Amino acid sequence: MKGPCIIAWLFSSLGWWRLAQPETDASQCQRAEHPVISYKEIGPWLREFRAKNAVDFSQLTFDPGQKELVVGARNYLFRLQLEDLSLIQAVEWECDEATKKACYSKGKSQEECQNYIRVLLVGGDRLFTCGTNAFTPVCTNRTLSNLTEIHDQISGMARCPYSPQHNSTALLTAGGELYAATAMDFPGRDPAIYRSLGVLPPLRTAQYNSKWLNEPNFVSSYDIGNFTYFFFRENAVEHDCGKTVFSRAARVCKNDIGGRFLLEDTWTTFMKARLNCSRPGEVPFYYNELQSTFFLPELDLIYGIFTTNVNSIAASAVCVFNLSAISQAFNGPFKYQENSRSAWLPYPNPNPNFQCGTVDQGLYVNLTERNLQDAQKFILMHEVVQPVTAVPSFMEDNSHFSHLAVDVVQGRDVLVHIIYLATGCLEQTEIWGNSSMVVQLLTVAASANKPVLDV
Repeated sequence: MKGPCIIAWLFSSLGWWRLAQPETDASQCQRAEHPVISYKEIGPWLREFRAKNAVDFSQLTFDPGQKELVVGARNYLFRLQLEDLSLIQAVEWECDEATKKACYSKGKSQEECQNYIRVLLVGGDRLFTCGTNAFTPVCTNRTLSNLTEIHDQISGMARCPYSPQHNSTALLTAGGELYAATAMDFPGRDPAIYRSLGVLPPLRTAQYNSKWLNEPNFVSSYDIGNFTYFFFRENAVEHDCGKTVFSRAARVCKNDIGGRFLLEDTWTTFMKARLNCSRPGEVPFYYNELQSTFFLPELDLIYGIFTTNVNSIAASAVCVFNLSAISQAFNGPFKYQENSRSAWLPYPNPNPNFQCGTVDQGLYVNLTERNLQDAQKFILMHEVVQPVTAVPSFMEDNSHFSHLAVDVVQGRDVLVHIIYLATGCLEQTEIWGNSSMVVQLLTVAASANKPVLDV
């Protein structure tokens, strides 16, 4: 299957995973045939938006108060009606000629020296947005109801990637702090998880330290309780047998203020753990590379798309993680290497029930319980975060899933989760216990110039 597509599948979740249909129907999961619905057939139920010269529709966010969709494309911002994707406002946001010339002089192409929107966040009645701006990233604060009204413009360094090819993620907290995971420099060799804006001091992960971050590809971030969580994949520094990629969940305390003398301007609460998504067996088959996540806050579930490493056979899977399992891993022992010649070994957690601490009358007093020496050397957790089921919730060979979204609907007796997976078509798969069945496939891409679709 080629081109963008979406896969939808259903399973039930009330307490333990339960069957959504009688067990006798599970035998149908073995059938290879399933209905194929063309783009033309689903056309009457689709709404689409296109704009001349607008490509790379990469960022979407919602204005729930006005029932509007805000879209970031290359050199453009759009406001659309959520119901039918009709255009409300289009704003051109291009690089100036001097910036483009400077970009060309550094050996970049005309295609690269554009303004690719990579951050699009709603905060109250404002829109915070950042673009690559021909490898000179820039951010603006705009009025959400009038995108031409710019309140201020600031540097996008450490908030937005320089290159449109670099993966990044960002979020705004209720307190106004911006958390961004991105490359901090022009060549992309200094990745960081960075906090700026708001009232708390700027902090980042340790620079040029592969035990903190090792060539990461950032996927997503979430504001959950006292922590900010980040999900990414990176080269596994603890893997001794050649180069491989592992997927990670990391977190920091939102009220971390960094260290004094040691770890100054650096996180003191940064920890990360490996996420496991694998097909069990005598020799497990691993889906190591996280591509996309979706968080269901009402159930504390993280859904993830995982693919095989590039040097393996092509395959994709969906694994579901409980937030409590991630927290449990962070409460367990660390994985620690004394020096480059030593083995990675488990090390007891000095703070097995670590808490973020509190702010005393607005002053930063004992915000964390971590010793600074411990915070500097204990980063990676020993325990691997396991999914809620031993077998991935859905697997498909010769496919590369890229994005997912989840909807929860109330069935007659159970909650039904409908998961949409993007690969190149729209498949509907029903999950019967530990088996899955593709029951429908929709090809939703009529051509490459269908940037925004609404089913």
